[in-house]
Amino acid sequence: MHGPPSEIAIFMNFKDYQPQINALIPYRNKPDFNSMLDKIFFGESQSDKFLVKMEVNRLVKPCTRIIDLREKVIDKAEQYEHLDITHYLTVSANKALKAALKLYGGYTIGVYEHVLNHVQKVKQIQNEKALQANVLEVNENITENIELNNHRRQAAARMFFVSKVNIVLANGDVLAAATSNISVTGIKVKLPEQEQHLADQLVQVIFTGLSNDYKDKAISNKKINYRLVKQQQERTGFYLYLNIEDDKPDFVKFIQGFIRSNQHKYKLDVLYYFRVAREKALKNSTLNALNTLPIFLNAEANKPILFMLRNAVNKEVLNQWRCNNSNQLPFLFSTARLAALLNTTDTLITTTVYSFTYIKDGEEYLLSATEQELQAQGLKHLFIEYGRNQTNWHCYHLTLQPYTYQAVKNYQLTDVRPKIFSGISHVATLTEIATDEIISVNPKADKGNPNLLNRFVHKETEQGFTPTYDLFPDELRKEERYSYTSNIALNIAGQTFTAKVIDFSGSGLKIALAAPKAIAKRSLIKIDFTDLQKVTKQHTLTNIEYRVVSSSAKHLYHLQIASSESYKTMKQFFTLLVKSNPAHFKEIPLKSHKQPVTPRLHEAAEAALHPAFFYVAITNGKPTISFSSITESSRSLKQLFNFDCKSANQNNHIALSNNKLLDRILFTPLRESTISNTPFTIERSIYVKKVKDDNNKWKIESYLDEDFESEFAKREFIVEHKKLKQLQILHYRLSTIDVPNLTLIKSEMDIISCHAIHLTKRLEEELLNIKVMLQVIDRTEQVL
Repeated sequence: MHGPPSEIAIFMNFKDYQPQINALIPYRNKPDFNSMLDKIFFGESQSDKFLVKMEVNRLVKPCTRIIDLREKVIDKAEQYEHLDITHYLTVSANKALKAALKLYGGYTIGVYEHVLNHVQKVKQIQNEKALQANVLEVNENITENIELNNHRRQAAARMFFVSKVNIVLANGDVLAAATSNISVTGIKVKLPEQEQHLADQLVQVIFTGLSNDYKDKAISNKKINYRLVKQQQERTGFYLYLNIEDDKPDFVKFIQGFIRSNQHKYKLDVLYYFRVAREKALKNSTLNALNTLPIFLNAEANKPILFMLRNAVNKEVLNQWRCNNSNQLPFLFSTARLAALLNTTDTLITTTVYSFTYIKDGEEYLLSATEQELQAQGLKHLFIEYGRNQTNWHCYHLTLQPYTYQAVKNYQLTDVRPKIFSGISHVATLTEIATDEIISVNPKADKGNPNLLNRFVHKETEQGFTPTYDLFPDELRKEERYSYTSNIALNIAGQTFTAKVIDFSGSGLKIALAAPKAIAKRSLIKIDFTDLQKVTKQHTLTNIEYRVVSSSAKHLYHLQIASSESYKTMKQFFTLLVKSNPAHFKEIPLKSHKQPVTPRLHEAAEAALHPAFFYVAITNGKPTISFSSITESSRSLKQLFNFDCKSANQNNHIALSNNKLLDRILFTPLRESTISNTPFTIERSIYVKKVKDDNNKWKIESYLDEDFESEFAKREFIVEHKKLKQLQILHYRLSTIDVPNLTLIKSEMDIISCHAIHLTKRLEEELLNIKVMLQVIDRTEQVL
């Protein structure tokens, strides 16, 4: 590389000005260069022209880098000599090299980058042709599985970049190698020859190539710890896959800056951003439309229930469990009940919960019971027959499984881990089942004495308060702010400006500049609190680092603390300041109860995404199941919907579409809803029979309740095929959902647009057509 990673791209994208820059190149050594610069960039600011001149000077610097395409392209690469440098190029890349040499008059950085850009464009065209070829062979029942609650094994985007490294093995041997791609979480390196090494060993990597090109203390002569996670022979050579195992923030920051600054020069793994964007958008829509209530528990606590996660749909479940203005869910998860549920070797516990409200003399009493409790007491028939005729009768699918919160994502400095998350031992989900699935009761049994149900009455009121956090809160702020005016000095890229504080919090500021000044979003600024420094000797309030979050009218800017040291200082100072002068600072309160930051709540909520989800796109009035998501932990659903698939990354919804089932459970309801033009929800029970034919191939047949002649015939069918292990009973829920919000994935789409605009358009088309979500739960064990 030549020169350190540049921040120029923040202000000016030279890729947009490439034709004009190319027009300037022939004049670089001529006396009229400046006049041509003014002519070609007429209307641009002097600072932009200065940046262009610097870019031209960079592009015309001599280059010694070898271009070796043997491992990077499909087409054959031949050896070409230019002066004393040997390149390995395709025919088209050689033509691009000759054209660039003619323009620049020699082998320069500009020539080198021109050839790499040409190679990337060729690859994009080839990828588009490959995608078109794949479309020809499609099974309409098979969809791609989108991972919503499994964090990607590849945790960061890769950039394909070749640079020399030395690898120090655990035994002290040193291997000379070269990177194939790099990311902030790992690298892939190529060895000169195939040589197996001890798996899972810790190694040290010395980035000799980058150290020579960049004199940065974060990487120069540093040994970075990595773990060898995979080694294999590939078509282009023998490779080692290494994951970073070092805690070196400066190194990670350097790699981030290097990738960001060079992402236009080298091929970036755009498909990574494409997948991440699609997953993020679909997960957001799913959590927004989820009717399942996630409940987090501490099995060792006297009051096991810790908190619940609410959205606009599942809040109805919360309302159903309110009685006498008290939340009754803590009594469903009392110490005794939770211990009984956990008295099993199953990791994932599933059962049915029944509840209703009994009113006597104006008083409300809520009763609830699990399937196991009713079976043990012999009161299932009585509870169901009596409860069905009472107010607020409901049936729920309950799941319970161990859970430990582990933050996999990278969070902002101020998005601290909530203390309440540390106590979580289990996560439960409660999903209402609003269908007429058969409930095993004895029709000949006497109704019995309703007083026997008193044992299931919630006789107490909730002690204390059980938090219910909103997955999509109206309040976007994380903490209280305080109004206060104070003079400050800002340092932005070496320039000093004056401003006033409008309000503050422990992690942020709102300021007003004394004079107009445009500050780019994400810009790093340093602040001296000139007035406040006079009131404290304990804290040094100079060079406090903030980053611009947003701006508004009248030169107002919203800032977020940008470093751990600055955060610690200002959090301590502002807390002490407000505590010592409570009457002096006017609090701007939050609109609602304080809760953990939304990204952490969404991460925790992923544990509730264990049903099977199918997403329906409507294009030109035609509905199509376009995507699906089934977690690996939902084994029975994964097995059913992975039927006849070539990989685990696919799902086959034949169980929903055979016997023209989709006409009844999807197409017809959607046509009827289009006429009324109102959001709607439909729930059905689907009985899926799986048998092998004479050729030992699986045959799947699905039925709805109305396909049986009578309730007795349906019962006989269920009993017979459950006994033969040929039946799965599914709870199917169709609901209209809001179109995925593309603003959530703007950063990913911006990156994709820079490298593959066709993928941006594809992403928009795929997401904006999704109007319906299907949610499927396996109820086989709970029915009969």
